[in-house]
Amino acid sequence: IIFKTIKIMKTIKIMKTIKTIKTIKTMKLTMIMLVIILTGCMKDNPAPISSSSLYDNGYFVTNEGQFMSGNGSISFVNSNGNVENNIFENTNSFPLGDVVQSMNIIGDKAYIVVNASGRVEVVSADSMSHITTINLGSPRYITSASLNKAYVSDWNINGVQVIDLLTHEVTSTISCGVGPEAILVNNGYAYVCNVGGWSLDNTISVIDVNTDVVVNTISVGDKPNSLVVDANGAIWVLSGGYTEYDPNDWSVISQTAGSLVKIVDDVVEKTLIFSVGESPKDLLIDESGTKLYFSNNGVFTMNISDSQLPTNSLINRNFYGLGNSSGYIYGTNAGDYVNAGYSVRYTENGTLLDSIQVGVAPGGYFFN
Repeated sequence: IIFKTIKIMKTIKIMKTIKTIKTIKTMKLTMIMLVIILTGCMKDNPAPISSSSLYDNGYFVTNEGQFMSGNGSISFVNSNGNVENNIFENTNSFPLGDVVQSMNIIGDKAYIVVNASGRVEVVSADSMSHITTINLGSPRYITSASLNKAYVSDWNINGVQVIDLLTHEVTSTISCGVGPEAILVNNGYAYVCNVGGWSLDNTISVIDVNTDVVVNTISVGDKPNSLVVDANGAIWVLSGGYTEYDPNDWSVISQTAGSLVKIVDDVVEKTLIFSVGESPKDLLIDESGTKLYFSNNGVFTMNISDSQLPTNSLINRNFYGLGNSSGYIYGTNAGDYVNAGYSVRYTENGTLLDSIQVGVAPGGYFFN
């Protein structure tokens, strides 16, 4: 009986052990299945990756610097109003150069046009890290013409340099008028303001971006300096007028009036004339594409349907450069062109909001 009892107890113990082993195996299998399921969920729903960009949610100010001093710079103002000056130089340990004319971001790269130094500096848009330099003559503005191609207006060649955005090399040149300036690309065509440089021009060159050929030349007012496209697809061009000076004492010999023209299908449909002696510049348009802004010893605004120029200024203050974004109007105060200037911000109704110190001779903006 004792032996039978011991045998039964051993059998029970073995059965319990087998059951425990099975339980452990079942638990292990369950855990493995859970890991597989969780891993699959993680793959299907990855955690968001935070942006490492240093220059999101804000705007850039291009500071020309004091002429012939090589101290042009870029400032960045974030959405909280905090400013970081000299971001290119601080990142790359060498200065931008002489007269920072403009800036544009194409894809993930920023292109900084340094006019008097004759080059375009290419940097990473998210960090300002230097990538390469495009050497040109007297570049003014850069605009994306297609997926892998950009146009740079260049006074030295009185035309547009065609840039391959993959190699950053000049592939060809397009002859335009005298002193090509701002470029607007719309519906497969590039419209180039021929401001005349130090002399006179009054035309817009129209380039087919597929062939890089000038297909039309439109006569507008003397010295066209800026242009925009409205909500209906019409092109608006602002011209500052031409002033001829006596080279001996710089007294005025003659002047022509500035103008604002509306172009539809490459034909001038409307012309509005300023008073002789006025020098309107920096034509902008709001996000709706229906309201124009420009500088003319003050900031003025008008609707695209208006038949007359405005007579009362929205902001009674003159600015060196003008910009607008997200319902705000920005103006640069260059001061004495030797010391640091300011960027001033207003509501679209002309109410002053703030003023931020930037670099020397701030002249333009680029908004993210």
